[in-house]
Amino acid sequence: MKTNIFSLIFLGLSTLSFAQLEFGVKAGGGISNTTIVHGISKERIGFLAGAVAKYPLTTKNENHYIQAEALYTNQGEFGVQKGGEKYKAFVNYISVPIMYKYYFDDQGKDFFLEAGPQFGFKVSDNMEQVDENLGRQLKPKSFDFALNIGGGYSLNRQYEINIRYQYGLSDTYDSDWEADTNRSSLLSLGVTYFFK
Repeated sequence: MKTNIFSLIFLGLSTLSFAQLEFGVKAGGGISNTTIVHGISKERIGFLAGAVAKYPLTTKNENHYIQAEALYTNQGEFGVQKGGEKYKAFVNYISVPIMYKYYFDDQGKDFFLEAGPQFGFKVSDNMEQVDENLGRQLKPKSFDFALNIGGGYSLNRQYEINIRYQYGLSDTYDSDWEADTNRSSLLSLGVTYFFK
């Protein structure tokens, strides 16, 4: 009997928690670069797209949320030779940011700030080797850990636009020539739509 009661309570709480979740989709573009790895480099312009889930941290107001995302993101850069010729150093990820989100008001139309860690899982890369005599073997790691900070504007908590800066905390590459840490960076602009 007690087991059945606890099961019903757990099921009820799970249903309530799931009901508080808001789901949406997100798309946008970004400008990425990597520190150190190329002496001269140019940013890569790419896109991002994926799914979003948002959960309230309090029932007293609608200001505090945790937002998790699963995004396909284009990152990396162009290396530049002395003659000006560019070559690709592209890495594409499934990025999973976990963001704390604070709305300045709870009226639905307001600005917000966000910050949190991000876990990146490499899905593909395109590394053009330009000079084998240099002995530089660039091997993007399969995992990238970063920190995000940003802000934006919400319209009725259904349509949102945000700008976000990502800074890598781990080394992006395994290399046999560079002792310094090569950190990823991405400045992105995104638009999110929450299903109601």
